[in-house]
Amino acid sequence: MLTPRSKSAVVNYLLVVMMVVGLTLLLRLLITWAAEEFLHPIPIVGGWLKSLEIVELTGIVLFALLGFSLGGATRYLSAKTPLAVKAIALVIALPLVFFSSYWLRHQLWLNQLATESGLPREEVVNLADQALGRESGRSGFWGYYRITIQMPILPATMAELQRMTEDQKWFRSELTRFSGIEPGVFSMIFDGAGWGIRIFYMGLAALTTVIYFLKGVGWADAERLRTLTKPVAKTLPKS
Repeated sequence: MLTPRSKSAVVNYLLVVMMVVGLTLLLRLLITWAAEEFLHPIPIVGGWLKSLEIVELTGIVLFALLGFSLGGATRYLSAKTPLAVKAIALVIALPLVFFSSYWLRHQLWLNQLATESGLPREEVVNLADQALGRESGRSGFWGYYRITIQMPILPATMAELQRMTEDQKWFRSELTRFSGIEPGVFSMIFDGAGWGIRIFYMGLAALTTVIYFLKGVGWADAERLRTLTKPVAKTLPKS
């Protein structure tokens, strides 16, 4: 049973965790918004940067801070708390922060379509979901996430959205006409490259977060030990 002191420590831990995750999410969304508004619209260069998702590299610093801060927050937990329990917050926060940038991109894309077409956002969402479903087999956020693996730059108008599937077929047929390679081969190449980029950034984010989380836990353990040894040092007789 938790004592009042241990309850207070757990509350402090949860408050720090929520503050850290909230701040990391805010910074992650701010960086994503800035990239979508100012970086990716740059002719040629912006499209190249968006295709390679270069902006994801800036997130590595955020994931390092997230990991170390969540590890350091375990300073409020008991020294006997298992590492698996300490890592629960990390397991929840990591995918939340990682996928938040794609969620914001999805929302900004829908806003762009709604602004361009002048249609109600609900109608735009339905039409976008239908187009995503035809092309990727999924609608909503996961449909957007999957289609941007194949097509990093999505249609910017409703007219382009409606003929998205036809444009992709035409593009692949043109590649086949010039190269003699079957369209299915190009689909596999594009899918493989897209998934490779996503898996690379996902793995890099996870590895960075875990490494710095363990460093944060080590710092928390050292601080806890130093706090415990201070009273003992004060009571020792002077020589």
